[in-house]
Amino acid sequence: MCAHRAGWTRVGGEARCDRCGTRRFADYGALRPPGMPGVVTPGPAAGRWGDRAAARRVAARQAARPWPRWPGCAHLPVRR
Repeated sequence: MCAHRAGWTRVGGEARCDRCGTRRFADYGALRPPGMPGVVTPGPAAGRWGDRAAARRVAARQAARPWPRWPGCAHLPVRR
């Protein structure tokens, strides 16, 4: 494993580790259109859909693997 302490050779926007040859690129910008992105606010239907999806995931997890029955876990439900 190289810690890249041997130094870097920089050529045309690319830096290469002198020991292992790892390349790093620095002369590029993020690919983003000009201006700020628009704000998207989900409606109430999307919130309800998310709540139902979360409830389905919790129910599926409970069906697959019930809560543990550790001693002293009185706050957790225990199936009998």
